[in-house]
Amino acid sequence: MFGVVLEGYIERLRPAGFVPPDVTTIEFTELMVSRVTDLRRGLDYLDTRTDIDMTRVGAYAPSAGSLLGLILGALETRYRALVFIGAGIPASYLQITAAANPITFTPHIRAPKLVVQGRYDEDTPVRTATEPFFKLLSEPKQIIFYDGGHVPSVEVAMSTTSGWLDQQLGRVVR
Repeated sequence: MFGVVLEGYIERLRPAGFVPPDVTTIEFTELMVSRVTDLRRGLDYLDTRTDIDMTRVGAYAPSAGSLLGLILGALETRYRALVFIGAGIPASYLQITAAANPITFTPHIRAPKLVVQGRYDEDTPVRTATEPFFKLLSEPKQIIFYDGGHVPSVEVAMSTTSGWLDQQLGRVVR
């Protein structure tokens, strides 16, 4: 497990009074480019490690993280599998400028994709957000529904993703 802490998250909080840019502006596009660049630098670091097998690297994009995950998954070929949890294409994405819009990138993700979605997701409704998203994804893709809301329990998340990741990347051997 490897994570990149992006600016605006716990250890890298933004200054008080920061106002996120409107999604229709070049400033928003620049913010997305900066975040994707940071995430790609994380992969660059992993690539320097002789103890890391880069043919077995996957991405986990939960909830709002799927916005970046969709862009990164289309641009970055070093990911061999991608897992999206509680992901979708909400109507609000239609307002995002095309250069930073996940809708633009989603059909271009080539690695195998797993979508794990709650049947009763109160944040990302299946019919209006997840189904359109899943249709945009190219093959290979799979969707697994669980009885629950937006965020699955750890047990559900692990039981639905572990076996699939083993199939895509090979079992973890210690």
